[in-house]
Amino acid sequence: MNERSFIGDILEQPESLRKAVPQYPAELIETLMPRIKNGEINRIVLAAHGSSYNALYPAFLHLSKLSIPVSMWLTAELLNYGREQIDTRTLLCLNSQSGQSIEVKRLVTDLGKERPACITAFTNYADSSLGMVADIIIPLHAGEEHGVAAKTYINPLALSLMFSVQLSSGDVEKTKGEFLALSDAMEDFLIDWESKVENYMQLLGNFDRIIVVGRGPAMASALNSAINQKEASWSFSEGMNAAEFRHGPLELADQKLTLIIMEGDEITREFNRTLAKEVQGYGSNVIWVGNHADMDIKSIKTPAFAAITQPVADILPMQLVAQAIADKKGIEAGKFRRIGKIVLKE
Repeated sequence: MNERSFIGDILEQPESLRKAVPQYPAELIETLMPRIKNGEINRIVLAAHGSSYNALYPAFLHLSKLSIPVSMWLTAELLNYGREQIDTRTLLCLNSQSGQSIEVKRLVTDLGKERPACITAFTNYADSSLGMVADIIIPLHAGEEHGVAAKTYINPLALSLMFSVQLSSGDVEKTKGEFLALSDAMEDFLIDWESKVENYMQLLGNFDRIIVVGRGPAMASALNSAINQKEASWSFSEGMNAAEFRHGPLELADQKLTLIIMEGDEITREFNRTLAKEVQGYGSNVIWVGNHADMDIKSIKTPAFAAITQPVADILPMQLVAQAIADKKGIEAGKFRRIGKIVLKE
């Protein structure tokens, strides 16, 4: 197996996470808390694209517990339509593994006198365009990748959740320990990855179209699973919020649809289960992804761990689903045809 393959990157994720978590700069993030308390920082703006955007979603939900406004943007939309959201009291958090994508470069080089109170960068490269202007760098320590974001999805997902826990006055040291423990569970999960890929291939069967849905923190996995299937296996797949699926796309439910449902947390799990059984009744192939299986629904089990870490655990089997689809189609998983690792055109 080529070390720089999609599956190779997946298998490296536990060790990559172990490297990143201990180097999370808690002492630097601590300096932001009094600035939020005294009003020097009065809003938080998160921005990214693609997998980097999805990785921030659970942190966005967690940060929304704060008493100050928190918004999440696609970087291009923030650049072209949302500049007024950035002022001298904004905490601007940008996630870009390269720190060199065109939208990020344009945004950070054209802030002018409206420079935010603080720019926090989640990036692999401190010497990138983003890293050079950032006030605080949260290094991803994800190393090189074949192409599709695997390590560079999981690491910022975990690091941004630690960031959100700390800014919400939670126990960040406990959270770090939970992510380190999860890395061991991830390694155990991947030991028999070949048999899992074969099993997932059987669960998928002869699919025509795939929609992946989730709610809350699990929506990140739904969105990113669909991106992985598009990028890694050149397969049409749509990711969306499970509640949004009821507002129209439910009309697609028939024998041609494969609906993958991310279980999610206890707040909305039963809503998802009700949806699963309803869509199954319309003849669709429904696959439940989580650690509370139902004997009446095809299931993919995820590692069960601390609630804050579950979005990381959720994506692991879905990456193997993308590998399974590529194998089924007889193509090399994660081999780009149209794009590169860094997006250079807006």
